[in-house]
Amino acid sequence: MSDTPPVRYRNTVLYDRGGQRTVGDVLLHADGRSSPSNGDEDVLEDIDGSKRLITRSFQNWHTHLAMQLNARDFSDGFPLHRWLNEAIFPTEARITPEYVRMGSRCAAAEMIRTGCSFAADMYFFPHVTGQVLTEAGLRGLVGGPVSDAALPSHPDAASALEELDGLLATNDEDDLVQYAIATHSVYLCSEETLQRASELAEKRKGRLHIHVSETRKEIADCHAKTGLYPVEYLDSIDFFQPGTICAHASWVKKNEIRMLKKHEATAVHCPSSNMKLACGGTLSVPAYMDAGVDVRLGTDGAASSGNGLNMQAE
Repeated sequence: MSDTPPVRYRNTVLYDRGGQRTVGDVLLHADGRSSPSNGDEDVLEDIDGSKRLITRSFQNWHTHLAMQLNARDFSDGFPLHRWLNEAIFPTEARITPEYVRMGSRCAAAEMIRTGCSFAADMYFFPHVTGQVLTEAGLRGLVGGPVSDAALPSHPDAASALEELDGLLATNDEDDLVQYAIATHSVYLCSEETLQRASELAEKRKGRLHIHVSETRKEIADCHAKTGLYPVEYLDSIDFFQPGTICAHASWVKKNEIRMLKKHEATAVHCPSSNMKLACGGTLSVPAYMDAGVDVRLGTDGAASSGNGLNMQAE
């Protein structure tokens, strides 16, 4: 039990983790517990909670936190692949660790302001973002990017995976931040790279994070190259590990949804991003839930959502 005094909220409504409602004066303890207040406890703060609702914080299951600075609301009006190739990738070629630190700090502040305590991130220099989230008291699953193309942080996929091997070896379930392997997509990662990433995730018992079936172009290109759609292709090369995070997963067939269920994957719905980048479709939440697939919500990055990191807007 923490020695930190609780915070008192007066005249408020609180929903606890079990969905139980408390109306009136409550104490919030440092370990996450809540209890009724009789008004005379020693507290850290005494806050008027009138017109406030206290509930569990949001979790952002797909985002690019440090894009707060270099690309927020950048090149509005471009569809995804033009946006990436003409606007984002050229800008990101100049990204540095210090830039990621500043962007991640801005993102952490926005998370706190909008009631979000966890982010599944995918961006360069993951150890920097991990440090920032830890310093801010936030939780994160921070994915280091893997791509066959040269990245600001690594010249190739092999060097990225080598660094991630070391980072994943440090994962401790008691820490606020865990590290993951963020293979960008089927169009920026070769079959060999995807398989090596999967093998590393299995070795380190880590999670994979990937953009998948985000646009009609992506699935058409994948089918033309492999004869399979993206989820089918990833299944055929034994990419999936339990808990693989599949961002977007909008353009999928029914059999692909069943594959994601079979592999215990998580599908992340990013509605604002899909609409801003003219992806032409969004994840079918009812279809996924009917199939028993774990579905989460994400903002994508501040650059691609148009709503910053505000989970309430999603």
